[in-house]
This record gives sequence, C-alpha cells and structure tokens, in this order.
Amino acid sequence: MIIHRDCFVRLAYWLQMASGEYIRGSAEQPEELTFVVGYRELLPALENQLLGMRPGEERRFIIPAAEAFGLRDPWLVQEWDRKRFPYHVDLQPGQAVVPYPCAIPVEYPYKIVEVKGEVVIVDQNHPLAGEDLHYRVKILEVRPATPPELAPLQQCEACAGELESCET
Repeated sequence: MIIHRDCFVRLAYWLQMASGEYIRGSAEQPEELTFVVGYRELLPALENQLLGMRPGEERRFIIPAAEAFGLRDPWLVQEWDRKRFPYHVDLQPGQAVVPYPCAIPVEYPYKIVEVKGEVVIVDQNHPLAGEDLHYRVKILEVRPATPPELAPLQQCEACAGELESCET
C-alpha cells in the first residue's frame, strides 16, 4: 500500500539542520511518528514528500525554509517594555519566554535577544524560521486509517474555519 489520504502512517525519521545538528532523532536512534494523511497533522511540504511511499522505503530530502516555518521576519524582532514580564524573573538573552497576557495565541516560546534596562528585545519568529529542514525518513507501516482514528480528524476538518470553538 502506498501513502495517500486517509492512510495511517508510522515512520522513523531524523531531522537535522544544515549544520548537521539533530533536531529530532540522533545519529544512533531515529524518532518515530504516527499520523493520518490529509488532516494537517504535519507540515504540508513534509506530507507531500511522503505521498506515494511504501513500507520499507527510505528517502532523504530537504524542505526549504520558505516551505517549512517560513523565512525570518525582521518585523517580529521587537522592543517590549520590561513591565510585560513578571518582575521577579531574571531575563537573559537566549531565554525562551511565553508572554502573558498576549493579544494572539502563542504556539511556541519567543526568544529574548537582548535586555537593555527597561527594554527587552524579543524575537517572535518560530525557532526554525529561516532554516532548511534536512529529513531522512523510513516508512514502517501504511494502512487504511480506522474509523476511530478518522473520526476526530474529520470533525476538526469540518470546523476548520472555526477552530476557536472546536472542542477536540
């Protein structure tokens, strides 16, 4: 069976940066991932690379930054007032922070670039923005997804335009 929409897929994978640094898996051990194809559980560019593969097949490929987490946006590096952070926290460059309260939902922590007195320079870009992703994958299992595996995904797909109200 080949990978296509509504298939359950189990794969082993290694994800590296251009520098060779492992983000997922290691030289000795891959990460394992399961998902159902066609329901935005993966980066679209990653899922597209997997379509048509079969169990036992291995592939290496690079997903360019623009198709992964986007290019770095200089407008997302901003100066914030120190008062936006708890007074008792010792803010340091490189530290990951999740602002609260925040006007938009935060999907990943922001990074402190610099602290200058009462000004904190914060990078709101995704941690992998601007990075090409180097994948090695091995397909371990491909089968039709079962109704219990599909049901919550199809429900979420039905309310995709109203994710704030989705209860799943």
